[in-house]
Amino acid sequence: MEFPSSQPSVDQFQVVSNEEQLAKEIDDDQLEETLLERIEGLKEMFPVKLRSAVYYSVGAGWTLLGTSFSLARKATWVLSTSAFIMILPYFIDKELRDMEKSQLKQQQQLLLGPSK
Repeated sequence: MEFPSSQPSVDQFQVVSNEEQLAKEIDDDQLEETLLERIEGLKEMFPVKLRSAVYYSVGAGWTLLGTSFSLARKATWVLSTSAFIMILPYFIDKELRDMEKSQLKQQQQLLLGPSK
């Protein structure tokens, strides 16, 4: 029965040294990649089915958002103009009645004189 030794063997040292040599040999200029290349490389991580599902979901979300915004704008316009058209005559009529009341009050004060 043989127990494994806790010290690494010579082969393990050889592997480590080869990896270190490869790392030193690779030039840093060769590792630079653009953001577009990185994103392009990420496509390979996900299956086509998942990518297309996400693509269509995001597209549908943008369409829904745009449609909702458009409908909200139209509804706001309709409600605000309708309210303005319905409420404006009331305020004009109220202002006219208030003016008539103040004119009648002035006429009564002129005819009857100042009240005590």
